[in-house]
Amino acid sequence: MRRPAFAAALALIALAGCSKPAPAAPAAAAVQPAGAVAGATPSGATATPAAAPSAPKAFVTAVTVLRREATDASKVPGGKDGKEQPNYLATLYRGEKVDVLETKEEWVRVRSSADAEGWLKRTAMLESEGVSEATVLTAADVFDRPDLLAANAKKKIDPGTLVLVVKSRPPFAEVNVAGSQNAWVLAERLNSGEKEVSVAKLIEKSRYLVRSNKKDEALQNLALLRSNFGGVSLVEVLATELGAGTPPADGTAGAAVTPAATTDGAQPAPQ
Repeated sequence: MRRPAFAAALALIALAGCSKPAPAAPAAAAVQPAGAVAGATPSGATATPAAAPSAPKAFVTAVTVLRREATDASKVPGGKDGKEQPNYLATLYRGEKVDVLETKEEWVRVRSSADAEGWLKRTAMLESEGVSEATVLTAADVFDRPDLLAANAKKKIDPGTLVLVVKSRPPFAEVNVAGSQNAWVLAERLNSGEKEVSVAKLIEKSRYLVRSNKKDEALQNLALLRSNFGGVSLVEVLATELGAGTPPADGTAGAAVTPAATTDGAQPAPQ
């Protein structure tokens, strides 16, 4: 009687061992829809747009007018009721940086620091790639070529002149001094300090204002410089030129490389 019961128990144990759960199957890979590209943004997801390439930069090399249209005409169509309007947007000064948007023969469409878009003559600009800003603290000798024997005794670069360094050939540097005028100087005479360059930019503008019979505005620039850059020696160079200070002890005034007035031959319109 006991033997059949014992056999039945063994059968139950064997049955339990055979019923052990099978290992889980690996998760199935997601099926790509027909025509889908591997690595593409899933449907419904927001793709990050590619950054737009930045516009090339350029320096303004001489005081010039930013115009509505690429023409020297003083007025152009497009005003209210179809009437003509002044072909003038702003006056840009030497040393200002602009974005280059389009080129059309002798004209270039640019965007100013105030986001105004207009046209400049190509001769009023210098591409900024590889170009740096500097000035001179004392009158610097000018050379016609990068050679000491090519010294030009008739020319000097006045202290406070904003120069754009376009090429280096030690111990010389080729610099743009005004408009399309370039010259060679000894590189050791250049100062690229941020404060000195900032002062030189306002000195350039002040000299232009004096030539335009606007000395009062030049004196306002001098007051601005004295308030913010009083420790820069060039501030008093401008003061001396304006008859509003004591001449520097080193007597740095020299015969300047004559800057160009405006690139388009027209007096910029008043702002």
